[in-house]
Amino acid sequence: MIESGAYGERMAGYLHLTGIPIHATLGSGRSELAVTRLHAPMGFTDPTSPIPLERAFSIHLHLRANQGGRLWLSGKLVLTGKRPSGGVTILDLEEDPIAFFPNPIDVVQFYIPRIALEEFAYENRIAMVNTLSWPHCEMDATLKHLGMAVLSAIQRNEPTPNISLDYIGQTILAHATSIYGATPASPGPIRGQLAPWQARRAREFLDANLDGDVSLASVAAECNLSVSHFAHAFRRTFGRPPHRWLMERRIDEVKKLLLTSRLTLAEVASKCGFADQSALNRSFKRVLGESPGEWRRSRKGHL
Repeated sequence: MIESGAYGERMAGYLHLTGIPIHATLGSGRSELAVTRLHAPMGFTDPTSPIPLERAFSIHLHLRANQGGRLWLSGKLVLTGKRPSGGVTILDLEEDPIAFFPNPIDVVQFYIPRIALEEFAYENRIAMVNTLSWPHCEMDATLKHLGMAVLSAIQRNEPTPNISLDYIGQTILAHATSIYGATPASPGPIRGQLAPWQARRAREFLDANLDGDVSLASVAAECNLSVSHFAHAFRRTFGRPPHRWLMERRIDEVKKLLLTSRLTLAEVASKCGFADQSALNRSFKRVLGESPGEWRRSRKGHL
């Protein structure tokens, strides 16, 4: 569940709208997005409040034509013009958008966090997009169809099955990625580095095996690469070889257990994939310059 973000009641608050807007979240986990209907039958009386900067996009499907107004991005006034019914505008919420529209508006807002786009790209093994863009208020029949489908579903007297809304959510992410993310094209991974989905899969696999004996071949297989190719690409991507990265992650987990558990050092070593307490002591001191026991005593003394 998205715990914060510029959608629903929060977005209505930034726009100084009265009443609680209808909205729904689609999808789950990191691939979740939100859809909100924003309706101001009399237009705005004041500029919108600043929206907290966040890594997300606010895509607006205009359900009724209006004469436009004023829009500021990163403190600069930008041209807007008329908004036809069915037209689409995209706002990057990292650009601090502030708007003033004195004319009536009726908008379906698609709130899409960047993490949802990244998750979609990872799951579908496609290139990640850097940004979303669309010609100002150009018509988009597909998004209008999707927006009306969501509105129809969430305005029914009986709840719509989650699986149905989740499917629409995946379709919205696919549309945003392929249509709005196509221009400008996303650059591919830097030559010699892991692709984004490979880097993420490597991290996930190593994190899931902190307490075991992980072979380089097993991680390379997860990324569909040869051992040699993977080893070189991993180092170029993360700035350190896989074994060093894994050791540092294990040390992070050791530090967490030292502060939050009553396990002995031997038990911590076993849980974090070290052969024994001596091996833990050597690695810990190499990274942090002090032994695990010394580190725990110094930190717990301040708690």
